[in-house]
Amino acid sequence: MRFDHVAFQSSDIVNTVNWYISNLDAEVLYQDSTWAFLSVGGTKIAFVTPGQHPPHICFSVDDNYIREKLKNKIFKSHRDGSESCYIRDVDGNHIEFLKWPKKNG
Repeated sequence: MRFDHVAFQSSDIVNTVNWYISNLDAEVLYQDSTWAFLSVGGTKIAFVTPGQHPPHICFSVDDNYIREKLKNKIFKSHRDGSESCYIRDVDGNHIEFLKWPKKNG
């Protein structure tokens, strides 16, 4: 398991992305009208419109981790080929577990 990203909500993706570029030298990894994925200081930050995903931290996991710790969880497929599920910690904070697609070659 490795830290992957943190996600926040944004009411205006374009404005948010522009702020992070101007103020924190962010690099845009992906952007559309409903979400953006940025690299800032060696850390990835996702921004989503309200109602898409809850604010959360995310860890990337492999098949072994899923079999051992998340075997009863349902993973949802995403447009980039990744799959994820969410749990809540003891305080109600959301944690996403993300499985990236295997690279060919």
